[in-house]
Amino acid sequence: MGKISIRLIMACILVSLCLSGTITAFASDKVYKVGFIEAGEYWTYTESYKAIKKILIQKGWGDKVEYPMDAHFSPGWEKKTELQEIAKLLMARQDLDLVISAGTAATAAILKHNNKETPILSVAVADAVKSKFVVSETDSGSDNFTVRIVPGRYKRMFEIFHDVVDFQKLGIIYSDNENGRKYSNVEDAHQVAKELGFEIIEYNQIGDAESNQDCQAGIQYLIDQGIDAFFIPALNCFDWKISDVASLLELLTQNKIPSFSREGTRTVKAGALMGFSTYDFSDRGRFLGERVIKILNGTKPRELIMVDNAPPKITFNLHAASKIGFDPPIDILAASDNIFQEITLPEDRLKK
Repeated sequence: MGKISIRLIMACILVSLCLSGTITAFASDKVYKVGFIEAGEYWTYTESYKAIKKILIQKGWGDKVEYPMDAHFSPGWEKKTELQEIAKLLMARQDLDLVISAGTAATAAILKHNNKETPILSVAVADAVKSKFVVSETDSGSDNFTVRIVPGRYKRMFEIFHDVVDFQKLGIIYSDNENGRKYSNVEDAHQVAKELGFEIIEYNQIGDAESNQDCQAGIQYLIDQGIDAFFIPALNCFDWKISDVASLLELLTQNKIPSFSREGTRTVKAGALMGFSTYDFSDRGRFLGERVIKILNGTKPRELIMVDNAPPKITFNLHAASKIGFDPPIDILAASDNIFQEITLPEDRLKK
């Protein structure tokens, strides 16, 4: 048999193996580069990012993905111009296989400069639909973009809180701008208030930095207005790493105000009455991590299901209830996933 015939046969065999998926060495040897952008540090961004990495390791992708330091950005909450510049820079790069945008502000920036090519996965967004990041819960509207959506999550918070506490005047603080209202779920609160018949008392003079002093003044204002419950929003003043959150919780406790923490377990464990359970980020990490793998394997982000129908989990602090004189219903305790019987401040909190 001639050399040409042998080469032709070998070529046919190689093509056949490639088409059948038998040869995967080239694909498996690839190391994917993942960029990351957040407007500023916030603990749910950090925990979501860590949970994704953990799932990738568990699924055998630990050596297949790298996170270049020159593609990881957290400029700071007040550096809005720099955030836009960084988002534009990330979208101009040709070496990234995926960009993870954490939070509403960073996602808005990255989509503003979207090159329509680099895959984008958004995590820890206040409300992707209301922010108009997506067309609907079933369509991201952009081939290279996807996000995790939990339908009705924020309305459910107010419904559960009211069902347990039966308050008449709910206090809410926020920055009077588009993102500020989302971080405090103002629209959802008003919708539920209308449906269930309670009143919303607002303080909207929180500055863009969302400082502890601003929040302290806001909570005191609401107390003076006669609130009988308080919603703890996703503001920087309630981030334990950068703010003296304990002083805000103590102000509420001293005035016998029950509170619901949107961000959940850490704050409930430290003295809030109740909130959604965020003790374990593994479910969220699994949902997001699986999408990272699919994207890196070639699936268009727009083709991925965005809705995560995981049922809400509740966390409750019995000691906090005792301190404000609240006798919790038996059914909420039976339904709670985490129940604390003491107040414990986070080890990684900002210390005076």
